[in-house]
Amino acid sequence: MFVPDTGRRFGFCMGALCASLWLAALWAASAQGATEYRITPSADTTIYAEQSGGSAYDAISDGSGPNLWTAVIVAGVTRRALLRFDLSAIPPGSRVLSARVELFVVRARDEHATSLHRVLAAWGEGGSNGGDAGVGAPAQAGDATWSHRFWPQQPWAQRGGDFISSSSASRLVGFGPASYAWDSTPQLVADVQGWLTQPVANHGWILIGDDQGLQNAKRLVSRISATDVGRPLLIVSVEPPPPANVRRIPPPAWAAALLGAGMAAVIVRRRRR
Repeated sequence: MFVPDTGRRFGFCMGALCASLWLAALWAASAQGATEYRITPSADTTIYAEQSGGSAYDAISDGSGPNLWTAVIVAGVTRRALLRFDLSAIPPGSRVLSARVELFVVRARDEHATSLHRVLAAWGEGGSNGGDAGVGAPAQAGDATWSHRFWPQQPWAQRGGDFISSSSASRLVGFGPASYAWDSTPQLVADVQGWLTQPVANHGWILIGDDQGLQNAKRLVSRISATDVGRPLLIVSVEPPPPANVRRIPPPAWAAALLGAGMAAVIVRRRRR
């Protein structure tokens, strides 16, 4: 009668298991844990344009207002919101694991897709304040408008903002009051990682709703809201760089060899069954 050599097999597998655990523990000891940063905007504003393409709203902005606005109001005025986040609190060299944007909708007329697009040029947040009416206010020096990055001297290359045409994240946004999140996407992560690597390129995102709609306006809370509740938020999870004097220690040759032999033996045994 065949009696399996369970003792030898158990001892061999336990040796491989111990080596695996040793390697895992060593890696964990030398790796850095993830750190989360919750960042409110360093600047945000709204730009305005008539759907007919006229210039009546070229000098309108909302840099210091308590609200952000998107989509189209009854008068046929289209709005887009700009947001920029200061990432200087995140250690240089960190690896971005996830990036999520949260905004609070105060009021909306319908549900439609609203997207974040990476902006390609610097823009300003001036002293204009449109209050709660949704039509903005006369632009002040340094404000971003539909025609200008910085009013009145530096225009956008393209009216309505210079941005990547493909969205970094998009989702359906409905009625308020309610909080909405643009969950992490590979492109959101790439945007934030790029800004960490090259801070001078950090011009934030532009928030675009249904520009072709009619009476589909959305009102959101800006960074200058009277209360902290609902202010825009960027939540970034990163793996910090290891300290300069710390490096991951490679396993000794005997442990790597034992682990490799153990894994090979397991594969061979499975094939024989």
